[in-house]
Amino acid sequence: MLDIVKLTKKYTKNNNIFTALNEVSFKVDEGDFIVVNGPSGSGKSTLLHTIGGLIRPDSGQVLFKGKNINLFTGKELELYRKRNVGFVFQQFHLLPYLTVFENIKMVCPKPVNRRKINEYMEKCSILPLENKYPSELSVGEKQRTAFIRAIITSPDILLADEPTGNLDPVNSEVILSLIGEFHKGGKAVILVSHNPGAAAKYATKSIVLSEGQIIN
Repeated sequence: MLDIVKLTKKYTKNNNIFTALNEVSFKVDEGDFIVVNGPSGSGKSTLLHTIGGLIRPDSGQVLFKGKNINLFTGKELELYRKRNVGFVFQQFHLLPYLTVFENIKMVCPKPVNRRKINEYMEKCSILPLENKYPSELSVGEKQRTAFIRAIITSPDILLADEPTGNLDPVNSEVILSLIGEFHKGGKAVILVSHNPGAAAKYATKSIVLSEGQIIN
């Protein structure tokens, strides 16, 4: 489904060149749960953002069902992200002026399936909070809202960048179990995590990055 081919990305800071990704290659098949580990600065987030079409690489390819997303127009990239990719970030990225329900509804195609949203909110134990704003939520409630927003359109791939980084152990397990349930539906997951338990319990594959290269 997804082929990552010799992906390279470099950044320049203070006249110094930093290589975030150095010819990274691997495949993602339907039903894969890939956990990406590595120290800070090893290129994990850059990899995820490049796969999601948020960053263009300097060279290499991200092939989704045989099509190179790096050649997509802006409109095509927008459709790729909207239809095929769900994102869960450590910082949630909820819009502060929208309620829980409205934050989820904003990504849904028209007409909005209210029953489907309610079912997910109930499953994630936030249905009573549907009219609350992000400032009124706990950290765990914010992440569960962000998770629903990421999967409500049934994307082919879920990209999760340290989704438990700000959570306590109980809420971390809640989010990981929800991601695991999404994966059981035959979907692909690429999860960046410093939590070794995530790889042991959920992963079908594991990738370790160091200085922009896969080392296992």
